[in-house]
Amino acid sequence: MDRSQLVGLALVAPSLVYLTVFVFIPVVKAITTSFTVRDRDNAGNYSYRVGTDNYRTIFETETLRDNVIFTVLIAVISVAIVFCLAYSIALALRFGKGPVVRFLSRIYVIPLFIPSVIASYAMITFLANHGFVDGLLQLVGFPDESFPRIVFDWKGIVITQVWLSLPFMTVLLTSVLLEISDTLVESARDVGASSWQIFRHIVLPLSAPGALIGVTFMFLGVVGGFTIPYLLGPNAPQMLGVSMVYYMTNYFEPYVASTQAVVIFLLSLIAAIYYVRQQFKREVR
Repeated sequence: MDRSQLVGLALVAPSLVYLTVFVFIPVVKAITTSFTVRDRDNAGNYSYRVGTDNYRTIFETETLRDNVIFTVLIAVISVAIVFCLAYSIALALRFGKGPVVRFLSRIYVIPLFIPSVIASYAMITFLANHGFVDGLLQLVGFPDESFPRIVFDWKGIVITQVWLSLPFMTVLLTSVLLEISDTLVESARDVGASSWQIFRHIVLPLSAPGALIGVTFMFLGVVGGFTIPYLLGPNAPQMLGVSMVYYMTNYFEPYVASTQAVVIFLLSLIAAIYYVRQQFKREVR
């Protein structure tokens, strides 16, 4: 092995060690634990065996099955709303002009610098029943409890996820749109293309790969989230991150908890495979 190979190995080694210790080993441990079944006899003694009982528990128990469905739905709804809003803002920042656009370009990044726990607490005080908004409505004559339930409900999770994720998605989409040449857009206008035709045939196709990568990253973040669903979500159903912690700490069921962790990993793996495929297609082009 020559010197250049040794240097290359030395550069790669820290990343490989980090991935091994903090990614590969925990994943293998979680998968192994998920196939460990704990049985208890009438005398209270435990025995252990290998089986798929924990996975059957996940998908046959109504509560746990609802948690899986709830997690996917929250992720899909949050991603869809953020994408629509962020894409609209990014289009305005890329092609718009004027004081409104300049003002928007300065304020949309503010949530990037606010920790999720602070944002969650702000949502609780602002949108909870008998909170700030509800208090204002009662001051102007609305009856008590006329404000809809948002906090400690799926709507609270979605609203907070959207508020926190919108700046990141907007930054990503804006950078993608900036790669579209002004010359290309102006050439389309010169031959009589309308704004809708330019968007449909030029802007949307060219920005789609980068936009879908941003969607993938946000889906990963929401599926594996804990702080926001823990502070703002309902007691049932729960997102998998919260349910996993409860099964580990409250119910003392580490094997079911590890199985839920594997389910989160599998959902993330689907999104990660899609991301890798998109990156490969871009490199081939």
